[in-house]
Amino acid sequence: MVRMTFSVPADLKKKLDSRPDINWPEVFKEGLKKKLEILEKLHARGEL
Repeated sequence: MVRMTFSVPADLKKKLDSRPDINWPEVFKEGLKKKLEILEKLHARGEL
């Protein structure tokens, strides 16, 4: 597995920190997968 680093605004980080019960890296990873799937479908249809 590869490690990546992303920056978020301080106010968003504060909100994320207020929910330690959430696995934010997993949420972020799933969001990236979904976005990539959408982009791949658009590209396959020639819409990108």
